[in-house]
Amino acid sequence: MTTFTDTELDAITDILKALGHDVRLKLMRTLLENGEKSVGELETMTGIGQPGLSQQLAILRKAELVQTRRDAKLVFYSLAPDALESTAKLLCALSGISANDVQPGVKGAVSRARGSAATFARIL
Repeated sequence: MTTFTDTELDAITDILKALGHDVRLKLMRTLLENGEKSVGELETMTGIGQPGLSQQLAILRKAELVQTRRDAKLVFYSLAPDALESTAKLLCALSGISANDVQPGVKGAVSRARGSAATFARIL
């Protein structure tokens, strides 16, 4: 069983708060599916206009969920590689999915879900 310190739980709470917004979650999904993108490309791909896009990207940056790279005047965003590791471990533990159930080489794919909504509800 994985245990989490209060400090780790505080950090996970901050990450979940950052992800708990439909626009930010849409941005994270877009970066996951498409890799590094410029602000202009993200605006086109997601339909999220300025200044809302910049505001939401700033929140993701502050939460250290994305990283940036500059190329002349363009700013590119990509997912921060290890930012969600602790959060993912906690969510897997809560859902009854172990790290061994994740198929290697397939991002986010689970070979089989051991838990169910009813099991998760009993935990709460």
